[in-house]
Amino acid sequence: MALDLERRYSSSEVSLSQQSNTSISSHGSWKSLLPPYKKEHIQPDSKKSIFSESWFRVVIFLFVAGIIATLIWLSLLFRLSRRNHPKAPFNRVSSLVDDWHAPEDSVRLLSQWSSDFSQGITPMPCHSHNDYWRAVPLFEALSAGCTSVEADIYLPTKPDSEDLLVGHTAKSLTQDRTLQSLYIDPLFKILENLNHDSAVLNHSTSTWKGVFQSSPNTTMTLFLDFKSNGVELWPYVNKQLESLRSKNWLTHWNSLTGITWGPIIVVASGNAPFNLITSNITYRDIFYDAPLDDVTNPVYNNSNSYYTSCSLSRSLGKQWMWKFSSAQLSKIEAQISAASNKGLKARYWDTPAWPLTFKEYVLGVLIENGIGMVNVDDFSSTLYFPLMTRFGQNRLIW
Repeated sequence: MALDLERRYSSSEVSLSQQSNTSISSHGSWKSLLPPYKKEHIQPDSKKSIFSESWFRVVIFLFVAGIIATLIWLSLLFRLSRRNHPKAPFNRVSSLVDDWHAPEDSVRLLSQWSSDFSQGITPMPCHSHNDYWRAVPLFEALSAGCTSVEADIYLPTKPDSEDLLVGHTAKSLTQDRTLQSLYIDPLFKILENLNHDSAVLNHSTSTWKGVFQSSPNTTMTLFLDFKSNGVELWPYVNKQLESLRSKNWLTHWNSLTGITWGPIIVVASGNAPFNLITSNITYRDIFYDAPLDDVTNPVYNNSNSYYTSCSLSRSLGKQWMWKFSSAQLSKIEAQISAASNKGLKARYWDTPAWPLTFKEYVLGVLIENGIGMVNVDDFSSTLYFPLMTRFGQNRLIW
């Protein structure tokens, strides 16, 4: 009986195996036994679709966030501009800035003199860096209250011409943009009109009035950056300054009385020959821009120099995290102090223009340390006037 049961069990097991094999073969494979939804779940196209949809959502989010951030930035920018926008005083300089179109206008627009030429403008120790690049050379700086303007000068390029050309590079020079037309002639005309009455009354040129009527004793700096060969430029520059020299309007030094101040002081930089500046041991009316990082050198003093300048980045190195290190702050203080002790005006060029918070920080540090001249590239900065004019009434070109 046991043998009979064993045979029946084996027979049923074989039958079940055959049924199973038959079932699998009828469907093709065991994979067909999986539910249909699982086959769809593992499709690669479905995964790509989900990934693309997620990436699209991220892009849309970043785009909207960027638009919102831009709108906030623009709102803050225009709000600061309105808050810091000084009122332009009504004077002739203001109208000159509006009416000037070409170099010949620098003198032509002064032909009809106005007694309120610079009325209401407060002079400040700022240097109009590369002033000739501005829409209106000289007058834009005067309207902002800058007491120093810079002109890069080159030798004449036309035969028999003595006109020194003004421009940033030799390729940018044009025959109508000269040292005479943009700077010397208009300055002479301004001073001639301002000093006419005093000269007649005093029968002397020992007293003078500077270009700023609100501060007539303020001296204006004409900063000449020698771009051509300095030795070759030297005689041309001396000859060009003769009109101002003949009126006793140039600040000068002599061995007997020291410095005699006038309404204009000329500073030479770049390729200017220091040995020629100091060659005359009895009289000088062109002063040197001494290197600030070598200001302690005894060869530089107020008998031969007036400015002392250097690149901020070259002198101090990189500012990490938009802050000066303690060593850099000490060096700034030491350099400015050394210049001041010699009667020279310290100036840093190559100061940062961006970001604005860093620019404000650098200007603040320099002003707190008593910088002699602040190098200014952009008058339209919303930070320039709060720091320099204390919300004064000088004109700002936006």
